Amino acid sequence: MVNTLSIASDLSEAGIEKPHAEAIANAIGTRQEDVATKDFVRAEISTVRAEISTVRTEMSALETRLVRWMVGTVFAASGLLFATLRFIP
Repeated sequence: MVNTLSIASDLSEAGIEKPHAEAIANAIGTRQEDVATKDFVRAEISTVRAEISTVRTEMSALETRLVRWMVGTVFAASGLLFATLRFIP
C-alpha cells in the first residue's frame, strides 16, 4: 500500500505546487494497485499448477483409451488374417 499523503507532502516540500503534488501522488497510488503482488503471483502459479494437473489426468485417460483401441485393432486384424488364411488352399 502506498502512502499518497506522504508522497504529496514530499513533493510539496520539494517545490511542486500542492494540487500538482496531490495529483502525482494519486496517480502513483492508482498505478500501484495495478502492480502484481507476490500473493497474486502465488495464487496464479497454484492455479496454473492445478490446470496442468487436470491436463495430465486427461492425457492419461486418453492414453488408456488409445492403448485399448490399439489392442482391439490388433486382435481384430489378427482374427481377420487367420480367417483369410484358413480359406486359402
